Amino acid sequence: MALLVVPALEPVALSLLPAYPLVSFFAGALLAWRFRRWRVLVATLSLAAAERALAAGLGSWIPFAHVVLAATSAALPLNLTALTWLPERARAVFAGSAVLVAAEALAAGLLMQPEAAPVADVLARPLGDGRLPMIGIFAFAGALTLAALRLVIRPQALECGMFWALINALLACGVAAPASASIALAGAGLVLLVSLIETSHAIAYGDELTGLPSRRALTEALGELDGVYTIAMVDIDHFKMFNDTYGHDAGDQLLRMIGGRLAQVGGGGRPFRYGGEEFAVIFTATVLDDALPHLEALRHSIESTGFGLRGPERSRRHDGTRPTRPIQRVSVSVSIGAAQASRRAAPAHDVLDAADAALYRAKRSGRNRVCT
Repeated sequence: MALLVVPALEPVALSLLPAYPLVSFFAGALLAWRFRRWRVLVATLSLAAAERALAAGLGSWIPFAHVVLAATSAALPLNLTALTWLPERARAVFAGSAVLVAAEALAAGLLMQPEAAPVADVLARPLGDGRLPMIGIFAFAGALTLAALRLVIRPQALECGMFWALINALLACGVAAPASASIALAGAGLVLLVSLIETSHAIAYGDELTGLPSRRALTEALGELDGVYTIAMVDIDHFKMFNDTYGHDAGDQLLRMIGGRLAQVGGGGRPFRYGGEEFAVIFTATVLDDALPHLEALRHSIESTGFGLRGPERSRRHDGTRPTRPIQRVSVSVSIGAAQASRRAAPAHDVLDAADAALYRAKRSGRNRVCT
């Protein structure tokens, strides 16, 4: 955006062409294909096609340039929004995109016919003193609304990237110079590339079920510890019995609930999913005595609240609606073991092992307690 609006950066923007769009689109498409992110792949190819179309349409060196601009400003937001809502499956993405592009190409071809000239003039006419065609204004307004709704429902990096790519596409369709349109669309491709890298990082270092950092992230965090710190190990009591009694779906819900509570732990504690029903919490630059009140508050919060287990669904009422499913409150508790690193800079894995040993003492002592 700075390259588009800051006059002093105009020479820099021009010097980036045509390499910037080519590198942005090629890198994005290559990584999307490698990571099997088909929505990003098709979105990047759509941006590349729009960049070429706007370069031709804004240059006005082809017949029906106004139709090309109108079709691009309507098709691009429609395609990006459709990709935002499509599932991440190759068949669904490619089949849906093929049908959509074919329909858009047919519509553009019909608008180029002499008989459709009055309709094409109305659709391609800018609103007021702007440059964006009227059909593009309505298309972008609807697309941004749906993309924002999708981002609220699914706040993840790819959905965020699609939203900001739409913003860049709106800028590209509203400028007068082909170079500015290329810069804006290359920025949209770069946004998608960054969102793809963020998603891959989240997969590698995050736990999908609980939303906490994974064991790989814990391993790296342990390597960065120095000085005095405290590590706690948290284990759900009788988790296997809970799974056997209520099923694995309920067990997953319980893990998510415990993960949410751990994410709210005080004292600057950083929670991690260690594996199974075990979690780890690191208190950097915190002595054991200062961390214990926060661990006790965590244990008491889980014990006092319990877990809301929904009962089986009953049949529909006569009016066709489902009755509210009863909620059974199940008692849940955790055992916690904590250990502090001494000032002799003990290896972090030794402190983790000491916390794990304290955890087993807590379990042998009757569970639902904190041992050090």
